[in-house]
Amino acid sequence: MNARTLLPALLLVAALAATGGWYHAHQSIHASRAQVVTGTLEPMAALLKENLALIQELQAESFVEKDNGILESYLVKIRRDGVVKSAPMKQRLDTLAENNTAIVSMIAAYLPNAKTPGFTAGASKFRDYAIAWRDRWNSVMELFMAGGNYPAAGAPFPKDFPAAVQAEIAAAR
Repeated sequence: MNARTLLPALLLVAALAATGGWYHAHQSIHASRAQVVTGTLEPMAALLKENLALIQELQAESFVEKDNGILESYLVKIRRDGVVKSAPMKQRLDTLAENNTAIVSMIAAYLPNAKTPGFTAGASKFRDYAIAWRDRWNSVMELFMAGGNYPAAGAPFPKDFPAAVQAEIAAAR
């Protein structure tokens, strides 16, 4: 083989090796993104869906007291009916609190990889909501024992965040 045929052959081999390396890296990145979606974003979306169902249930006539929010209603119920009779409502409120904590943890883990500005903004709103809700929920027994009431309504659930998570799932795939 002479130099004229050897150089193009070497360049072809190098190009094929580079293409193979690029393809392998691309597949690894795709697999990593899929793992993030299935390991973080999809569970987050499921918990948000569960939270919305819980909130809707807790706002139903069987749980909510007239002119009161969810936590305010729980406080009224435990004063009027006792803690034991209000256990089904407490179980739902506990689940809501646990879900919020899990979602905030997932947000913290995922946020550096966020692809959409809607997710980033929604995550910040959700974090603020979850912290305010947790603080209000943790104060129920203290307010019950002191005979106090909740101040004005807490932070509203950021209703646009579940859609932002779905958009993030689509962008991450």
